[in-house]
Amino acid sequence: MGDLRHLKRRIGQRLIVGFDGPRVPPELMRLDEEWGLGGYILFRRNLESMEQIMDLNEELWDLGQGVPPFIGIDQEGGRVHRLPEPYTVFAEMAQLGQVNSVSVAYEVGAVIGRELTATGFNLNFAPVLDVNTNPDNPIIGRRAISEDPELVASLAKALVRGLHDNAIIACGKHFPGHGHTTEDSHLTLPVCDLDMERMRQVELKPYQRLMQGSPQLDMVMTAHVLYPKIDARHQATLSRTIQQDLLRLEMGFKGLVVTDDLEMKAITETVGIEEATRLALEAGVDLFMCCSNIDQQVQVLETLLKEAEQGSYPRHLWERGYSRVREVKARHFRVVRTVDRVHARELVGNREHLRISRRLKDGK
Repeated sequence: MGDLRHLKRRIGQRLIVGFDGPRVPPELMRLDEEWGLGGYILFRRNLESMEQIMDLNEELWDLGQGVPPFIGIDQEGGRVHRLPEPYTVFAEMAQLGQVNSVSVAYEVGAVIGRELTATGFNLNFAPVLDVNTNPDNPIIGRRAISEDPELVASLAKALVRGLHDNAIIACGKHFPGHGHTTEDSHLTLPVCDLDMERMRQVELKPYQRLMQGSPQLDMVMTAHVLYPKIDARHQATLSRTIQQDLLRLEMGFKGLVVTDDLEMKAITETVGIEEATRLALEAGVDLFMCCSNIDQQVQVLETLLKEAEQGSYPRHLWERGYSRVREVKARHFRVVRTVDRVHARELVGNREHLRISRRLKDGK
């Protein structure tokens, strides 16, 4: 029995979940007790006020059964801004590309990082490293920094440095590139007809730059996009060719690979969550994200448990994925169990932060 409990806790560390409402639901608490979940992603539906966010994040920080969880959010700027007043609001990242200043990019990353850390977060699912090469793209567009991969790389590097300097883990997305698609993977499975040569010249450049030198990217989020000229059978999230051969072996990525939400229609209306979990595990994914439905979250955990018990997936690879999660947490997490509310109230949305936000908006 002890062995099963031990195994479940190792598997639980591989799942990031979302939920509804401003408090952790009791059924999720029970799931955490059993599995020791790896992390949480918060959306607008969870965030009512700064005071409530601090309460919620303190509650989350105590979960994980001895291993503090990732507490993440999509705080990109522009339309992907989840936090209520008085958090500083930034223009979309395309504006950063137009301003084209490494120092402004650093300041933006630092402000986002400071405000997130001060209120209990430790992970930002940003920056978007997609290159905005298709004007008809319905989901990326101005969320991307630029259509120039060199500019995306240099400004994203500064953003990541700003986040890291303020104890926030950055996650580059959506690997290997969602910028050239014409569909939205929330609604369907996009197909991208670019070949490997073109991807190396454009889409992969920002990732490559962020894997070399400092600051190094610790986490990459996969794209639920099919690239038939690279892997005709499996979309990127489920593709061993893309996750293992390209990202790990060719590009040398050592950090964590996290799926985009497995509840998106690009997954649920093609292979389904159970098969997607199995394929993503085989492809080399470390973290599985399931953003709202507890039944589907349980399904991911139980599928992983079944794979572990059947022994069809090599033991040393199980250990590698789990130890990557622990290493990234150990490197970035501060040992803070409570939020300093006085400091947070003074910091979030202060005059200096608003000045930096205005600099970006006004293009100075």
